[in-house]
Amino acid sequence: MSSKPRRPRASHRRAGADSFSSEEATIPARHLRLQSTLFEEVSLLFRGELSDPLLEGVAVTTLELSPDGRQARIGFTLPPERQESGPAPVEEALERATGYIRSQLALGLNLKRVPHLRFICVGVAPHLASGGEGDEP
Repeated sequence: MSSKPRRPRASHRRAGADSFSSEEATIPARHLRLQSTLFEEVSLLFRGELSDPLLEGVAVTTLELSPDGRQARIGFTLPPERQESGPAPVEEALERATGYIRSQLALGLNLKRVPHLRFICVGVAPHLASGGEGDEP
């Protein structure tokens, strides 16, 4: 046996581990890298892979991974032309596409467990003028 005094072990469950945390100083670097990679992959899927017409113009704005990595909250914005109908039809389309998105994440990333996805509408994307500076009256 060693005569050195033993340090107490760090607890595996931190206080507040059940909720999503926005304090980046206490989040491990691996967790932040995984969160960033998931955001990039989901954004790519939205830009090219999803064929549902209800999801055209929908953009991923945020992805927040839970501390245990089991759930991901994905914030999205609606295109301006979908503002009248509201987020409900888009949320239903996203619910239908969740299985496909998770399977594509499983194929593209080497993860032990692909997180469950929860989509949250964060607003409407601003309408961008396509003509340039001369469009203003």
